[in-house]
Amino acid sequence: MATDPSRRPNFEDLKVGAQVKAFRKAKKYSLSELARITSISEATLSRVENEQTPVSAHNLYILSQALDVDITAFFEAAAQPMRTGVRSISRAGEQPPIETARYVAEVLSTDLANKKMHPAVNTVTKRSLEEAGGLASHAGEEFLYVLEGQLILYTDFYSPTLLNQGDSIYFDGSMAHAYVAGGDGPAKILVVTNIDGKSEGFINEHS
Repeated sequence: MATDPSRRPNFEDLKVGAQVKAFRKAKKYSLSELARITSISEATLSRVENEQTPVSAHNLYILSQALDVDITAFFEAAAQPMRTGVRSISRAGEQPPIETARYVAEVLSTDLANKKMHPAVNTVTKRSLEEAGGLASHAGEEFLYVLEGQLILYTDFYSPTLLNQGDSIYFDGSMAHAYVAGGDGPAKILVVTNIDGKSEGFINEHS
């Protein structure tokens, strides 16, 4: 079933300023301290918190790392924490796709906060490394499985790797990487990241 275009908000249209401010205060960071940790300017952070400017998907990810929160916590205020026996079911078509600069992401299990694994189904349409915005990295590890189409994975340490439908790869997320579509159409991939929770030391290549 095709996704209703009205359910595809742009990531930058999401109002997350109040959540960013609340999480910053919970960590007892001043704006200047958060700016130093993230390499996002203090002026930009102030405008984000006051809903005066949108925040990019990349910068929201950086903020999630600096503030030690799941990225979904910024727009899932009712998310419940992980605990013994908890589970989360994501039904087909229930998660509105979020359009980022690199791909369209369908973030799964958004009803759980502070997860150790972060699953998503991403649709990749960019066809060159330049169009994808270059390489980027994150803390932790990443597993990728190609559901549809072909994908080319670019990394710092290896030659570009072509992955076909049914192929998978597990790699160190701190190794700078990027995905592009390798076939005639888009590639759909299941991505699961495991983020180690470090608030400093991540690499910001697109600030």
